[in-house]
Amino acid sequence: MAKPLPPPSGPPAPDYNTPLILHIYLDGLTQRHQTITDMDKSHPLYTISQNSGSLFSSKPHMKISQASSTPPTTIGTATFHSWSRSIDLELHGHAIPFEPEGSFTRAYAYNSPAVGQKLRWEADGVSGADLVLVNVTGEWIARFDASLWSMSKTGKIHIVNGGITGTALDEIVVSGCAMAQRQRKKRRRNTSGGGGGGGFAINAGGAASAANVANGANATNVTNAGAAGMGGVSGGGGGGGGC
Repeated sequence: MAKPLPPPSGPPAPDYNTPLILHIYLDGLTQRHQTITDMDKSHPLYTISQNSGSLFSSKPHMKISQASSTPPTTIGTATFHSWSRSIDLELHGHAIPFEPEGSFTRAYAYNSPAVGQKLRWEADGVSGADLVLVNVTGEWIARFDASLWSMSKTGKIHIVNGGITGTALDEIVVSGCAMAQRQRKKRRRNTSGGGGGGGFAINAGGAASAANVANGANATNVTNAGAAGMGGVSGGGGGGGGC
């Protein structure tokens, strides 16, 4: 009888048929520092540091670094604008414009350096906290699932192609976290002032909205106010609060 082959040495080969799930946890009680771990929730892969993203905050507003390097090596950044809906992404030193696909859309698109074609992150669900990444044919590449009610976790990223590594994985993480932060900032504006005048509206212009809610006059509007080539790298279609 032939002897069984010895087990392979070294790390296991990437599994391209099993989705990869990354978990995003808070480091402390605020969103300023977070850690992204592997599927086992035991090995940190990335760290996230960010500031308020206000007009006078230092730029970039979000930095994502490799957790394994000492000191941490920044792989990507995101900068938000008070005068524009555009997001300035940078991945491994290369600028990547991240633009809304229309005036009233909940989707942002960018030209992917990893696959050489346009990819799109779009809000999924009423709250807009959950996100999906699709290619030009609408095929799912990744999903960002929000943990809106957790005190320790902001969410998780499901990546269809479990074998994705390197720059392609970095791109999904950086663009997804930037989109999630953009959606969170939008929800905060809508909550604080009914979407009317930013933070100031909660004290001034927001009074009218509050009165309308109290009178039941504008409940529908208030509710509504809150409210791909990498598919070729993967094998099929299609992960929290925000980064």
